Amino acid sequence: MNNEIVNLETEQFVLGSILKKAELLNECKLKVEDFYSAGHQVLYESMLEMQENEWPIEPMSIAQHLGERITDVGGVSYLLQLRAAVPSILTFDFYIERVREASIRRTAVNTLKELLNKSESADNAEQLIATIQESASVLLKEIAPERTFRPIGEILTDHEDRLIERQSKKGLTGVKTGSAVLDRLTGGYQNQDLIIIAARPSVGKTAFMLNDAREAAKSGTVDAVGIISLEMPDLPVSERVLTAEGNIDGMKIRTGFLEDDDWSKYTMSRDMIASLPIYIDDSPGATIQEIRAKVQAFKKKHGRIIIYIDYLQLIHGGKRFGNKTEEVGYISGQLKQIARENDCPVVVISSLSRGVEQRQDKRPMMSDLRESGQIEFDADQIMFLYRDDYYNAESEKKNIVEINVAKGRNTGTGLLEMVYFKNYSKFVDLA
Repeated sequence: MNNEIVNLETEQFVLGSILKKAELLNECKLKVEDFYSAGHQVLYESMLEMQENEWPIEPMSIAQHLGERITDVGGVSYLLQLRAAVPSILTFDFYIERVREASIRRTAVNTLKELLNKSESADNAEQLIATIQESASVLLKEIAPERTFRPIGEILTDHEDRLIERQSKKGLTGVKTGSAVLDRLTGGYQNQDLIIIAARPSVGKTAFMLNDAREAAKSGTVDAVGIISLEMPDLPVSERVLTAEGNIDGMKIRTGFLEDDDWSKYTMSRDMIASLPIYIDDSPGATIQEIRAKVQAFKKKHGRIIIYIDYLQLIHGGKRFGNKTEEVGYISGQLKQIARENDCPVVVISSLSRGVEQRQDKRPMMSDLRESGQIEFDADQIMFLYRDDYYNAESEKKNIVEINVAKGRNTGTGLLEMVYFKNYSKFVDLA
């Protein structure tokens, strides 16, 4: 077999070094399955167990620990040979990397073989592609640089410069939202955060999201805004952004019957919107693996980004799940990983269960998040939108939307109100 994926000599050197100096086991970050030889796997696993039980790691102790299984590793004589064959332990770290690299290569080869077999039994091409993308993502994690402990002094290097920068931003430490009140409360949408915007249908959550996206693009706090619209085609999404920018009645845009003064507003707002770094992907039925790949490419191309997704329950998990709750829980976890991997905020609309309608007080709460309590766990920030006039025709709060920041892992929480001009698909602060 190709020695690039199997190198027994490097495995022998690693194990022999540990037999020569047991303390090296603390520096060995290999997994049992990283060793190709079955005997080496048994030996390494035995070493880990003995370390846990504070047994001395040397040939005779290993023989006592393994008992009759000592033959699986070649006997005591093989252990003595391993130890004697190591001229120096100074290159121990180098050989660890060689073993790890060979293991990753084997995993890649085996993954390709599995995918080839699955290609014959896959229900459809979409499922097969999702499986390939997920496998690639797993392999990329294997070769990613390991994160480990850092001295707090190193972490805080040049920290005063960060404080001065934050001060210059007047508290806006993240990406600007569509509300100055929300910005003051949360500091904006923060990098690596998963933000959930949840509401019942027709409350205005898509308009709220697009309002935020437009302000983010205009603010300069990001280089590009990415909108993944799973529910609406890109043209209606663009038209909503346009009507909000130009204060044009959305019905006039939908019918084409603009009045004379509307045309000037339309021309100005269209030019303004066209100059903004807003990009829309309206691929229907996207899998979470496809979204991950798209966001990675978007990040690589544009730098500082924010991603908006409409909406969570329309994302496909890309593989089989026992039920929808399990699938949504998996997707929310993947969305959080995407935010961290790309160092950007990911803002996602989520629907709510019908349980809201069964209560006298229709204001949403955490338990209403549809299909998964996992969303509550994964999200860094959760906002619920509520319109009293949606349920109560006699409400004094006409066109007023309550935004309840119910969770803010890294930000503040609280309640604010905005005016929703539905005809314009526009939100403005109540003040």
